[in-house]
Amino acid sequence: MKIFEFLFANEQIFTTITLILLIALLIGNIVVDKLKKYKDIDPNGAVTLMDNNNLILLDVREEKERKVGYIDGDIHIPLANVKSKLFSLDKHKKVLVYCRSGSRSAYISGLLTRNKFVNVYNLKGGFKAWKKAKLPIKT
Repeated sequence: MKIFEFLFANEQIFTTITLILLIALLIGNIVVDKLKKYKDIDPNGAVTLMDNNNLILLDVREEKERKVGYIDGDIHIPLANVKSKLFSLDKHKKVLVYCRSGSRSAYISGLLTRNKFVNVYNLKGGFKAWKKAKLPIKT
């Protein structure tokens, strides 16, 4: 009981609320991570996945971002257009999605899984991680 007295003392209430919020955010992050239906994959894992002919490599960056390079063999559909072009993608193939840093591709990976795509992968760290790993790019 002394712990509750300590935690809820007037001079500790801000710290206690902050601690409770941080714990809630941590638990929320863990739950969201467990519920997502796509897999995050690093550049080396992506290379292994690319050895499969049954793969769609999807770049969701803007056209201007492709000027710095892109991964050979990809399909380019900017983020804003993906939803309207879902019908053009084969739901039975594996899909590896990438963007510049991995955030937009994570969003699109979630969108794909919500639309009955089964084997969806997000390139963790995006094109930046691909370049950092010194993997081949096209310009």
